[in-house]
Amino acid sequence: MPTFTFNHLALSVKDVAESVDFYQRVFQLEEIPNTASTSKTRWLSLGEGKQL
Repeated sequence: MPTFTFNHLALSVKDVAESVDFYQRVFQLEEIPNTASTSKTRWLSLGEGKQL
């Protein structure tokens, strides 16, 4: 049986700071460094090597 897996999930939002604040408050996600690009994106850890 095939397994489904993913590494990261990208969301397009109006206000990045407000969205990061929401995910940190509600889901207790930790912000992690964006090492993949020079864009202004922000990354949050979902655990087990997964990112939002």
